[in-house]
Amino acid sequence: MIGQYDYRLVALSVVVAVLASYTSLDLAGRVAAVRRRAHVWLAGGAFAMGTGIWSMHFVAMLAFKLPIAMGYNFFITTASWLMAVFASAIALHLVSQPSLAARRIFFGAICMAAGICGMHYTGMYAMRMQPGIVYDPILVGASLVIAFGASAAALFIAFRLRNAASLRGVVRKIGAAAVMGVAIAGMHYTGMAAARFPLGSVCGAATDLDPAWLATLIGVSTLLLLGTTLIASILDQRLENQTAQLVNSLSKANAELLHMSLHDPLTNLANRALLHDRIGQSLDRWRHNRSHFAVIYVDLDGFKAINDNLGHRVGDELLKSAARVMSETVRHSDTIARMGGDEFVVVVNDLDGPDAVSRVCSKLLEAITSVAEGGIQLSASIGSAVYPDDGEDASQLITAADLAMYAAKMAGKNGHQSYQPSMNVPASEEFAIQTELRAAIRNNELIVYYQPKYSAGERRLLGAEALVRWQHPERGLIPPDRFIYVAERCGLIVDLECWVLESVCAQIRAWLDAGMDVPPVSVNLSAVRIRDKDLPEHVQACLDRHGLPARYLVFEITESLAMDDVFQAIRTLARFNEMGVHFALDDFGTGYSSLSYLKQLPLQQLKIDRTFIADLEHGEESHAEIVRSIIGLAHALGLRVVAEGVETEAQMTYLNRFRCDEVQGYLLSRPVPANDFAALIAGPSRAMPVPPLAKAELGELGFRRGLTA
Repeated sequence: MIGQYDYRLVALSVVVAVLASYTSLDLAGRVAAVRRRAHVWLAGGAFAMGTGIWSMHFVAMLAFKLPIAMGYNFFITTASWLMAVFASAIALHLVSQPSLAARRIFFGAICMAAGICGMHYTGMYAMRMQPGIVYDPILVGASLVIAFGASAAALFIAFRLRNAASLRGVVRKIGAAAVMGVAIAGMHYTGMAAARFPLGSVCGAATDLDPAWLATLIGVSTLLLLGTTLIASILDQRLENQTAQLVNSLSKANAELLHMSLHDPLTNLANRALLHDRIGQSLDRWRHNRSHFAVIYVDLDGFKAINDNLGHRVGDELLKSAARVMSETVRHSDTIARMGGDEFVVVVNDLDGPDAVSRVCSKLLEAITSVAEGGIQLSASIGSAVYPDDGEDASQLITAADLAMYAAKMAGKNGHQSYQPSMNVPASEEFAIQTELRAAIRNNELIVYYQPKYSAGERRLLGAEALVRWQHPERGLIPPDRFIYVAERCGLIVDLECWVLESVCAQIRAWLDAGMDVPPVSVNLSAVRIRDKDLPEHVQACLDRHGLPARYLVFEITESLAMDDVFQAIRTLARFNEMGVHFALDDFGTGYSSLSYLKQLPLQQLKIDRTFIADLEHGEESHAEIVRSIIGLAHALGLRVVAEGVETEAQMTYLNRFRCDEVQGYLLSRPVPANDFAALIAGPSRAMPVPPLAKAELGELGFRRGLTA
């Protein structure tokens, strides 16, 4: 018998095949993407995909018409459906794997071809034709080859397109589904062409399942199933994408929050919390392999003046530049943290020798001094501490490095100091000194000593420098290096300097009342005092209380202090200059001066630091040339030069040769009490006396003393 096709149903079968292929491609992506419910999507996908392929087969079967009544056995038909589902499960399992080698494609295509061909020929057998269907072996073989090729192509295409989610990917999926659908339909119709129905054949299942009812059931259920599956897959993919985006956003936010909690927002360097963690890691490494490490404390010199005078925006840019150059200097295994303001801490791991820390500090200094923006050049004071010699934990190491940094700052800045045990004043002792010093200021237990200044050539007495001493009732005479540091740390330095100024003015008044020709006396000012905008008024009030002209008083500020807040120093010194109070720049050569700033400071004297004078003793021409240059520079600026720490005649010879103006040091006199200095004033080495006051000036002083009495 010869059958005929209803080409409308043939077209419908191809559409079903294409829709089933597209659904399989989409499900392949879902099975590969999901993790926790992958087995659910695999089972559901196999059910939908297998049913779609099986439906295409039966729609095509229904398109075939024989001139006899036709039907299908229910149980055999169900068995053919299960074969399609099984083949689909194999396909989805393979394409959901991370990789799909050629060997897997080959064996997977064999299993799928066997399932699809088994479904087709089992479905044909469900007709229960009598006599049985005769098959053309060549066309049967061709259908098997087509099934294998279609299965292999389907596996490869599904694996390659499983993650395609863009519009371009969807278009590629549609094209691939069309190719796969036509291939599956081609296999079916090739198998149908292989079937020969003998004349007089009878369908033994004609009374089991009605073809019309079966066509309606299969068509509607297949469209609903595939449509529902596609919609569920699309919605699930969107939900997963939204969930993934939310998870990514939360992960990114958490990472940013974690980064912010461990890093400085301005410089992006580590903060205190991360610093302590990194030091803890360094401690662990030392316990395991005895790998030494160091903690380096860096403080930028004069940074407050930059913020105050140029603004925080400029200061922030300089901080970021300093952080950048320091980060480029150290290794990736080291850590740089910003402690706040202009202070940084560097943790240097795996030290390779005793000089390693000094080399790192030198590189850091070189890097920082290379930062020059808007005419501002940075410098820094650096202190270092090494584990385990200088501390047992993070807090002790940071404290030790901080003390060493402070020592570097006190030594003139722009340098490096290693921690020494002598730098560490125990908290209990510091508190005791603080308490007793406050009482000493209140009870007048302090004493002012006077370091005489002489002319370099004639060695005549020209003045003195006031130096405070502490006459402790139990500990005896305490030198200033034991309590000045504590006074600065606890805020007593202002009270201390006020006491010294009051004491010096009172003593000068007493000497004048005794008829002595008193030379000018120098008093040291700290950074805290020079930044006080009301300092000139306070000094004038003190002078008025004791009836003193301003010329009897000279203030000394260190070079590092002047450069630290040069703009405030210029303003303060200008106001004092109007009052008639002179200023001397102390410790010249130990800081980081700018000649342009030095020219703007209204100074009268420049004091060469004792370290340069000590070098003259060795007779090296380079040292002598430095001193000669400093003196020449000062004279060019119209300043008198005072050399500190003169202890030998050889040093004095050099200074006379270089035309130094004044000297002070142990060669001529040690610091002496007020009574001994009074004897020096009255002695034969007294210099030219201070010019006597005019009558008008005496009357003005008397009027002022009457107001303050």
